[in-house]
Formats: sequence, C-alpha cells, structure tokens
Amino acid sequence: MKRLLLLALLFPMPLSAALAPQYQRATELQAVLGVASSLLDQPIDKIEAIGPDEYQVTAGTCTLDVRIADDPAFKPEPGWAGPRQFITIPGDMTCS
Repeated sequence: MKRLLLLALLFPMPLSAALAPQYQRATELQAVLGVASSLLDQPIDKIEAIGPDEYQVTAGTCTLDVRIADDPAFKPEPGWAGPRQFITIPGDMTCS
C-alpha cells in the first residue's frame, strides 16, 4: 500500500474535474429553459430528452428542439479541469 502511495506521489496523473452528472444535467436544463422561454409564447409544459444532448420542449401546441453543443469559443489550457462549457442551439419549432 505504501508503494502505491509513493508511486502516486512520484507520478501524478492528470485529473479532470467535472460537475456530477445530476448537476451537469440541471445546468443544461436551465440553459434549455432560458432558450425555450425566450422563443415560445406559452408556458412550458414539458422538457423531454430525445437523445444525447438533445431536448424537445413542449409549450401548448408548440414544440421546440434544443441541442447542447460544446462551446467553440472555449479554449482550455492544457491540464484545465472543470465543468463542461456548452452553448444551446435552438432547432425547429413546430406549432399545430
């Protein structure tokens, strides 16, 4: 056990810190809500995950697709650790 600790101290591995999955999802949902509420005229009834990084927001008779993507403006330095930096991209909105 002491050898393992000594090896860990002599040869540190890079660590990456990210938000725990439930907090990352909550952050993404807040961003999706922000985009959807600015584009939809009615109160939001439902947000559904339809795929990886893809959500569908329903408000009354309208649906809006919103996608989460990595922020292209974010250029982390080597060794950077932290939560995912992302942007929200509104997609098709359909109303019946």
